[in-house]
This record gives sequence, C-alpha cells and structure tokens, in this order.
Amino acid sequence: MKKNVSPILAAVLILAALAAVQVLYWRGLLGQAPGRARDNVTQGHGGGERGPVGLEEVQVVTVAGSPSPGWRDGTGDEARFDGPAAVAVGGAAIYVADGGNHCVRAIDRAGEVTTIAGKPGKAGFRDGPAAEALFSSPAGVAVARDGSLLVSDTGNHRIRRIRNGVVTTLAGSATARDDLGREMGGYRDGPAREAEFRYPVGLAVDARGGVYVADAGNHKVRYISPQGVVTTVPAEGGAHMDAPTSVALTGNGLLVAADPNGGCLWVGRQGAALRKWSPPEGSGLRSPSGVAPGRGPDGGPALWVADCKTHSLFLVEEDAVILAAGPASARRPGWVDGAGSAARFSSPAGLASGPGGEVYVSDFGNNCVRRVSIPLGATGWAETGEPATRSRGGRAPRGSANRDRQTRGGAPGGN
Repeated sequence: MKKNVSPILAAVLILAALAAVQVLYWRGLLGQAPGRARDNVTQGHGGGERGPVGLEEVQVVTVAGSPSPGWRDGTGDEARFDGPAAVAVGGAAIYVADGGNHCVRAIDRAGEVTTIAGKPGKAGFRDGPAAEALFSSPAGVAVARDGSLLVSDTGNHRIRRIRNGVVTTLAGSATARDDLGREMGGYRDGPAREAEFRYPVGLAVDARGGVYVADAGNHKVRYISPQGVVTTVPAEGGAHMDAPTSVALTGNGLLVAADPNGGCLWVGRQGAALRKWSPPEGSGLRSPSGVAPGRGPDGGPALWVADCKTHSLFLVEEDAVILAAGPASARRPGWVDGAGSAARFSSPAGLASGPGGEVYVSDFGNNCVRRVSIPLGATGWAETGEPATRSRGGRAPRGSANRDRQTRGGAPGGN
C-alpha cells in the first residue's frame, strides 16, 4: 500500500470510530502502512533528495527481516515480520512486538528469529502456554526486572507478561464491546487487573520494577506500580497529549514520552508532571515515534528519537538536536544500510538501547529490525574506549559531520 495517511486524521478516525481492524490504529498513527515491496523503496544513496542527511560516523545494519512482509522464523533476512512495532533488549536476545502477525518474536546473537508467544496471523485474547496464547496487534515490549517479558497487547487493551513459557495478564480488564464484538478499551485507574487502558503502546520499566505505559488511546502516560496499582502520570498544567506511543527512562532520572501526532516529546522527573517539549524550528524533527537513551557522537549521554514522518533518527544531546541517520525527508522512505548519511528507513517506530551503546530500531514500514551504532574512536574518543571529555555549553559534538546542521535550543534534560 503506497498511500500515506495523515497521522492526525488516522488517529482521529480510528480512535473515535474504531476502524475495522485493530492493527490499522498503529499503521495510521505512523502514517505509513507496512508491506512496501523491495522494488518500491530507495535502494541507493541520495534517491534524488536534497537537504541535510545523517552522520557519516553512524552505522546502520539490518539484523533481521526484509521489506517483504510475512511470517517466517529463520536467520537474518530469511526471517519475515509484518509491521514490527517495538523492540526490547534483554540478556542475549532482542524481543520484537510483531504487530501484524499478532505475536512476539526473539532474535538471538546469531540473528536467528523465533516465535516465542502467540499464534502467527491469528488475533485474539487467551492466556496460558505461550504457544497457545493469543494477542491482538501487540505494539510494545519491555524486559521486567525479574527477566520476564512485558507486552502491550494493543488491540486487547491490556498489558501481558511472558514468564517461564506462560502468558498471563499483568494489567487491564475486559471493556465494553462495539457492534462487531471487539473490546473498545476504557480508562480507569486502580488495581491492575481492574484498570482499563485504550490502545496501550510503549513500555518502560523503572528501577523499582514499576512499568510506565504510553496509553495512546487515552492520550496519557500511565504507571503500574510494583504493588500492582495503576495511576495516571499528570501533564503540567493539565496539558493535552495527542497519542503517546513510546516511553523511556534516561540515566539522569527523566521520563520521556514520544507523541508523534503532537509533534513533540513530554519530559519530566519520575513522580512529577510531564511538560511538553517541542523540537526547535528547523531541526527537522517532526513526528517523534520512539525514544531510547543512548550516547551521542562525542560519547556522552543523549536521547535517540525515531521520527516516523521523516523516516529518520535524531539525537537530542544537551541543547542540540542532531540528525543522526536518514535524510529527514517525508518524500522518500527507503531501506538502505550503511553510514547514517546514506541509510534509509520507512516509518521507524520503537527504539531500544543495547548493552554496547548501540540502539535497535523496529523499522515498521520495512518489516525488519535494524541496529544503529557509532563506533568507538569515530569522534575523537580515547583508545581505551572511554569517552573523551565532553563539550559543554551547547557546543557541537567534536568530529560531527553534521555540526553545521544541528539545531540548538531547549532540548529536554539539557544542562
């Protein structure tokens, strides 16, 4: 399907009228349907685009999958996904919420993809043994403190847990159904199994074992406490979120939520209200869909942000917004590995930090999982692997090929 759908229009139509297929919520929200065939994506550098491109020192590699949608376990590009909406890293595996296939997948260190829960292609709701359990368009995944896997079962409006090969419901309850018999979701705080969600998406686990949820359909961020109580994280001044799709916790104690329809991030200390942060004009960051903590070009802490509308990845570092990978153009999505200046994505969605400073991307429109990294030594880092002294006061990262293209001013968590 080549037609691009306005994220705002799609969200309004789907959230208000409950369109026929649950997975269309996520596809409409990102504004780019999956299933773009290999022949229809940009295969080479440039693609006739003009304007800024990503950093030369950033490296993008496809870990598993191919632009051709489907379901198949296997190694690397032999595997098939259908609209992977989120990724998480835990232990020796990368976990994938494979929304179009209604299942949860895992990628091991050798690139081998296996299905660990759900029945591929069969939507429904059922707890029990992982191979018999049913999901409906899962769009969020996170590793819990005890090593279990948490899944936003978006179409079922619940948060599920996979532990020791068994799927249970962590939070969310049955809600009213529409004329076609589908649950419509709801909004209620309280005990986790009595609480209600509406199209929950991104997940993030804090140091205490609590879980933050991007509750897109309710336009809020929710919190499931370690004691099993659901509350709502307030927005500063009662501000309205459009549809948050991703949440992340940074090393300096910030909670960040991505709001693609609102074109902004929501930022705040844990336990405090979230404030709206809009990207500086001219930064190129237009529709943040995924967030994850990571490191910047000079080795210091930074926030990685996926932009589903411009098909690019950005770094927010202190007071700078840096185009890291992709062309920051909404005109031509693509599928190209290589340097950040040449790499192409198609509606990148979820992000997850890896143990070596790399970031994994669920490349939703390309039906694959990508790895993005900045090799040590690329920007003047010490040979020991420790970062060189950080530039302060909003100076451009040393050695950045994109130095003149970064935009400064009011980045979340800036010093």
